[in-house]
Amino acid sequence: MGHYKTYISSVVQKLEQHVHDFAIVDFQSPKYNFYLDIESQQVVEWANKKQTTLPEGEKLIILYYFHISNLK
Repeated sequence: MGHYKTYISSVVQKLEQHVHDFAIVDFQSPKYNFYLDIESQQVVEWANKKQTTLPEGEKLIILYYFHISNLK
């Protein structure tokens, strides 16, 4: 398996305000893929996990993400 980094830009919405944030995540890349866009699935899984860490009443919104590098 290889690794690659993804930049994820997001907003955490609160009742009367919002906070912009970002993360650089190191995802694992399987040796073989049956579809080309595995990164989208991994970003959704990351966002779902991140949402569970937020207090009740806060919501994570992904603005955009992009692939930034390959690590060998």
